[in-house]
Amino acid sequence: MSPTFRSERESGRMLLELIVALALGMMVVLAALGTLAFVQASATVHGDALRLQQRADLAIQVIGTQLRQAGAIELVETEGGMVRFSTAFDGHAGSGHAVRGENGRGARPDTLNASHQDDGEARDCLGNRPDAGAQGVRMDSRFSLAEGSLRCLGAHAATGSQVIVDGVEDFQVLYGMRSAPTEDGPFRFVDADGVGERWHEVGAVQVCLQLRSDGRHPEAAGVRNCQGADQAADGRLRRVAHATFSLRNMSL
Repeated sequence: MSPTFRSERESGRMLLELIVALALGMMVVLAALGTLAFVQASATVHGDALRLQQRADLAIQVIGTQLRQAGAIELVETEGGMVRFSTAFDGHAGSGHAVRGENGRGARPDTLNASHQDDGEARDCLGNRPDAGAQGVRMDSRFSLAEGSLRCLGAHAATGSQVIVDGVEDFQVLYGMRSAPTEDGPFRFVDADGVGERWHEVGAVQVCLQLRSDGRHPEAAGVRNCQGADQAADGRLRRVAHATFSLRNMSL
């Protein structure tokens, strides 16, 4: 075999090995890119799900703080050294009720009002003190949904209604009723229309928030929404949060 033929043969073998090496390298790169894309997509889904949970937790915490205090009345000392409940508190916006609400018509979100007596240090749902005229009398908070945000109107009129969390699709409220104030046993939950004028009989409040992610995710599943209906998947993550609060103070 001539040296020239051997050289050409070896060159051909080296070229074939180089092509195989390049093909294997490309397969490794493509596999790595696919793994990276999967990891990035998973991280995005996890991040959006975490943000939804954080928003839900914040909203439930703010609402719960006001409901747990609803109806609280200060004790005052009389001239004889005895104590009695203050008569200054007059309910949310002077309504005579510590908790009350309005149904959203059709499938629209509800509105929830909660109030307790101002003890000189209390803060409303926005962290503010009340107007001068309400100081020592009441601490009002009004929760509602507008333009995709859960908002609160606090006890200081100058601040107006402010956003607590955004990305909220629905806000529904039910009220736990007992046939008598001292009756034990489970509550019967009804909407605001079902309460009628019997707000003094409300012993618990159940809230439901439906939140939606900003980004779209093809793998997002449908949910059972706040109104008890199955909502089909549309590419957005959703979190439906429920919480029930017992009213520890006697309602007016």
